[in-house]
Amino acid sequence: MLLTWVMENNENPPNEAGPPGDDPDPSWRPDPEQARANASFRSGLGGLIDAIAKVNRKLAKVAAKQAIAVEAARAFAERTDQGVSATTVEMAKRSLVAEVACATRVPQRTAENLIGESRALVQDLPDTLTALRAGKISYRHARTLVSETAGLDDAATAELEKLMLPVAETVTGSKFDRKIRIAREKLNPESIVARHERSILDRRVSVEPARDGMAWLSAYLPAADALAIHTQLVKRGKDLQGANEHRTLTQLKADVFRDLLLCPNSDGSGETAGTATGERLRGVKPDVFVTVPMLTLFGMSEEPGNLDGYGPIDPDTARDLAAKCPSFVRILTHPETGAVLSVGRDRYLVPADLRRLLQLRDGTCRFPGCSRQAALCDVDHSSDWGYGGETEHINLAHLCKSDHTLKHGAGWKTKQADDGSGNVEWTTPTGHRYETEPETPIASAISAELRKKALLNKWVPTKMLPEEPPF
Repeated sequence: MLLTWVMENNENPPNEAGPPGDDPDPSWRPDPEQARANASFRSGLGGLIDAIAKVNRKLAKVAAKQAIAVEAARAFAERTDQGVSATTVEMAKRSLVAEVACATRVPQRTAENLIGESRALVQDLPDTLTALRAGKISYRHARTLVSETAGLDDAATAELEKLMLPVAETVTGSKFDRKIRIAREKLNPESIVARHERSILDRRVSVEPARDGMAWLSAYLPAADALAIHTQLVKRGKDLQGANEHRTLTQLKADVFRDLLLCPNSDGSGETAGTATGERLRGVKPDVFVTVPMLTLFGMSEEPGNLDGYGPIDPDTARDLAAKCPSFVRILTHPETGAVLSVGRDRYLVPADLRRLLQLRDGTCRFPGCSRQAALCDVDHSSDWGYGGETEHINLAHLCKSDHTLKHGAGWKTKQADDGSGNVEWTTPTGHRYETEPETPIASAISAELRKKALLNKWVPTKMLPEEPPF
């Protein structure tokens, strides 16, 4: 077919227009072979477009089946016909969220949203679910309907669904978002003032890691505050523009925003773009691990470092943080084995502080799918202390308070690998098994006896270490 011909010849399809020139020859007639080739090309591409649309409809149908299955699981987990207490039902809800998160390999917050959306689709928006099952709308549109009907009474929900469902079948997701917000305001019996006051309670700031040593910093604020902040950034950025300023307005806004928060003596001019990382972060006082390969620290390698809670960072930033930021905990790793040689401000090998060693090893909560930083978590005995579990690194792991409670209250079981690797195997109440790995492997490169002696603070091989730390 012509599509194959185009790919093999790396050419555009034959042009079916008339002969070139402003005054085409009236006697010109298209080549029959060229016309057939053009028709074949259109037919082939049209078939592929039809296939894409068909797959999209199937995805919608699968999403509907998933919503029905998730809602059935929720209803089953929350059954109250067996005389269970309210506390038990609440723990069953939390356990279901965790089970769904593990089964679908998504964060628990995502799983919780999926369960809520599924319940709304099945219980409150039957026509939307029907349209989704028929492939008439995407799950993106269905989620918007769920979100915008939340908080409305039954009558307003039904009216908004009836009004906007036909629109969802004809417009893109983003355009649908705008249209349904306008319609919702007209139907919502509660004043926008009351809803705004309630929504203000949800204000927050979050960080999302990105590629190449970058991250997104987002703030959920009242609209007036957000716009005022952005306007201020635009104004200061424009004031800095000039013949000798090479940065774009977008870059200037980012620099001004950063400097106002990180540089104590900054006037918000955004003029610290080239300042070393350590200089910019003098006012920062968190306790953060920065792992630096030994050869990178000495400038003999360009292997990336690692920033706790983020991931890989470029070697220059890693060296700056290790040398100039006293609030950062510096960690040296062996250039060949990757074993941890130093944890703490200026300490080598494994430290006496067992909790700090575990924080370095785990990085985050060790529950499947949870990414809460270890520094904000509890240290849990994998094998309970009350049943003979020992307080040693191969029986300890970080769990956030929510997952810690879930483990002990909902029947989740854990077991750590005997080889000291830090791997934790989880068994859910339904019998499913999942395994989580530590963020930083430590045990594989250091003998068990050496770890035990170092952790108990009974022995440090000082002869192996230089007299002065190389910082």
